[in-house]
Amino acid sequence: MKTELELTLRLLSPIALHRTRASVQYAESLDYIPGMALFGALAELYMSEYGEADDDIFQNLFVSGQVQFGDLWPTRRSDLTRASVLLPATVQACKRYGLAHRDSLHDTLLDVFVETELLECEHADNGNDSKCREPLDRISGYLSDLDGREKVAAKSELRINAAIDRSTGTAAREMLFSQHTLTSESEKPELGDICFQGILRLADSAIKAPLNDLLKANTTFFLGSGRSRGLGEVTVERFKPAEPRVSLEERWERFNDAAHKAGGDANYYYFSLTFLSHVALRDGILRPVLGDIAPHDFGLPEGVESVHRHDSNQPVCFLNQITLHGWNSAQGLPKPDTVALTRGSVLLFKCPNGLRSEVLRRLTQIEAEGIGERRSQGFGRIAVCYPVHYESGGRDA
Repeated sequence: MKTELELTLRLLSPIALHRTRASVQYAESLDYIPGMALFGALAELYMSEYGEADDDIFQNLFVSGQVQFGDLWPTRRSDLTRASVLLPATVQACKRYGLAHRDSLHDTLLDVFVETELLECEHADNGNDSKCREPLDRISGYLSDLDGREKVAAKSELRINAAIDRSTGTAAREMLFSQHTLTSESEKPELGDICFQGILRLADSAIKAPLNDLLKANTTFFLGSGRSRGLGEVTVERFKPAEPRVSLEERWERFNDAAHKAGGDANYYYFSLTFLSHVALRDGILRPVLGDIAPHDFGLPEGVESVHRHDSNQPVCFLNQITLHGWNSAQGLPKPDTVALTRGSVLLFKCPNGLRSEVLRRLTQIEAEGIGERRSQGFGRIAVCYPVHYESGGRDA
């Protein structure tokens, strides 16, 4: 079992994490800190502190793949004990009011067993029996937790800059560009400041000591773009062993209770795979695995099958694709593009009752180690039987 450490960063200045590599007039920012940005920033921090890229510690931390730097999601600084919940592609809420109608939150994954009509928001104002009746629609982002159903997000601000003419060192004529940046403020001021929190996985606990030295409390370093303009400064709020999660066995049992109540076959066990980060898979001849995905792509044993919708032969999958870009600062060149399945994607599988133990062993390995390429940069994180699927699936949720 890998050692898991929880890293929390606090922004000291706005941060710009561009969605695309291309230099365009208007650049949007990601709403989280991707593991690949953290990976590069910490490698740069190590070099500035110790100046050696070929020593054993650097090799173990950044080259060997023994450390997996996960994505950091926004979370409330006032309550860092509660890890944020990523809303997968199966989640819906009131189309008009969103999570202002908290009881409209509904996960649709287990609706595949029966025919369902277009879902409507059943929120009723205090003292009013009439229901909202707006349709439910896809909602993305993060919740502070599943109980409160409070959406958590860092406030963004638009910055307009002038390009610099390298020949004169002054502002270039007619060369303005705009970019969104994330701040430490919450979109809802009443929630207080926002930090960014995620998990680092270590294959060998001996690597923990040099990481602790690198990520001491109040250590500052820089992430993202626009550093010469004062952007991207962050500090380590805390770095500690991760809290234990709800066990896979418990999640498996609760998920299957919900699946069987929703209409699933009692002769099968059901389980979901929810992508907590982008997943870059390749088949036997190195083609990206995108739309046509099967149990064997995850190393699951024979007998595991995709679940099909009750009214069609289509497998239950909520998948989106993304092309990821990167930049090699040392070489001053773009990195090769990576085509991947996006975080928030969801798949639903089933297995005969007799395969339970064998399937659980493989799923435990998938959760602990991840799957696919670029795992050291946070790719390939998967949750099995993610709680949002069974805790927000009923109409009485």
